[in-house]
Amino acid sequence: MGERCLQRPDAISAGPGARAASGLPVLLLATFFVFTNYAALLSVVPMWASRGGAADLAVGGTTGVMMAATVATQLTMRRLFRLMSLRAMVIAGSVLMGVPALFYPLSADVAPILLLTAVRGVGFGLAVTAGATLVTEVAPPRRLSASASYFGAAAALPNLGALAGGVWIAETIGFSVVFLSAGLAALAGAVVSWRLPGRARGRFQPASTADARGIAAPVVVFLMTAGVFGAVTAFLPLSGPDAGLAATALLAASAALVAARLAAGLVGDHHGAGRMLLGAAFTTALGCVLMAVALHGPAWLLLVGAVLLGAGFGACQNDSFVATVQRLGPTRSGTASTIWNIAYDGGLGMGAFALGGVLGRLGYAGAFLASAAALTAVAVAVLVGGAARARGALAE
Repeated sequence: MGERCLQRPDAISAGPGARAASGLPVLLLATFFVFTNYAALLSVVPMWASRGGAADLAVGGTTGVMMAATVATQLTMRRLFRLMSLRAMVIAGSVLMGVPALFYPLSADVAPILLLTAVRGVGFGLAVTAGATLVTEVAPPRRLSASASYFGAAAALPNLGALAGGVWIAETIGFSVVFLSAGLAALAGAVVSWRLPGRARGRFQPASTADARGIAAPVVVFLMTAGVFGAVTAFLPLSGPDAGLAATALLAASAALVAARLAAGLVGDHHGAGRMLLGAAFTTALGCVLMAVALHGPAWLLLVGAVLLGAGFGACQNDSFVATVQRLGPTRSGTASTIWNIAYDGGLGMGAFALGGVLGRLGYAGAFLASAAALTAVAVAVLVGGAARARGALAE
C-alpha cells in the first residue's frame, strides 16, 4: 500500500547483505499474498453478512470494523516498532489475516463476522505498515519512488482476480471456497515473509504542528478518495448489477488502479510529487458519478465509471504518499508511512460505514452521488487554499 520517495528512512538496516538477499522481490511476493486475502474478502464479507440478514448499516460496518481495527493497530506503531522487527510484524499480520478467514463459513450472523473481521483488521494493520516501511530497506538507491509503485502494484494486482473473482465465485460456486482460498493465501504470505530482512526495525517520531499543516492537503484528499473507493467497492455488488457485471466492473477498476499506480510512480520519479493529487481526486469523483448514473443506465457506462474510479484512486495513492514522505523528510518515513496508512484504511472503513448509514434515505445511486460530492468539495477547498497561499507568497 505505501509509497516511498527519497532515500532510506527510519528503518535500521540489517546490513547490505539483508538488502541483497531478501530484496524487493520477496517483499512483493509476500505483499501479493496478503492483499489476495484482503481483496478476495473486501466485497465478499459484506455479501456474507447481507446473506445472513444484516441491515445496511451492519453490512457497511463489516468494512468499517476491519478498518477501525487496522487504524487502532497503526496508532500503536510507535511502540510496536520498538517491540517487533518489521519481518515479525509482516508474519504475524499475515497469520492474523489468514486464520480468521477460515472460520467465516461457520456462521453468517453479524456478531461473529464482525469479530473475525476485527482480528483480520489487526493483522492487516501490522502487515501493511511494516511492509510499507520495508520498501525503503530493499529499494535500490534513487529508485524509491519506482520501487514504491511496484510495491503498490503488488498490493493492487490481487484486485484483478481476487476482488472481482471473489464476488463471482461466492455467487456461483460458494462462499466457503472464497474464504478457504483467502485464508490459505495469507498463510502463504507468512511463509514467504521468513525471507525478509530479519533485523530491520522501524522508528516513529511524532509529527509537529508545522508538519501536520504541511501534510494536511495530501493526507485529507487521499482520506476522502479512499472513502469513495471503499464505499463503492463494498456496496457495488449489492446495488443492483448482476454478479457478472459487478465482477467485471470491479475488475476494470482494479486494472485501472494498477496501471495508474505504476504510471504515477514513473511520473513521480521524473517530475516530483503532488502534481497529480487533485486531478486524481476529481477523476475518482467523476468515476463515482458515472457509476451512480449507470445503476439505472447502460452497462458500458458502469465500466467507464469503474475505470475512472480505479485510475483516480491508484494515482492518488502513489502521489499522496510520496508527497507526505517528502514533506516529513527522509528520516521520518516510518512516521509518514503510519500516517498515510491510517488515512488509507480509515478512509476505506469510514466511506463504507457512512454510505451504509445513508442508504435508507438516499438509495444506492444517491449515496454514490453524495460520496462524489463530498470528495469534490474537499478537492476544491484544497485547490482554493493552495491558490490563496501561492498569492500570499508572491505578495511577500
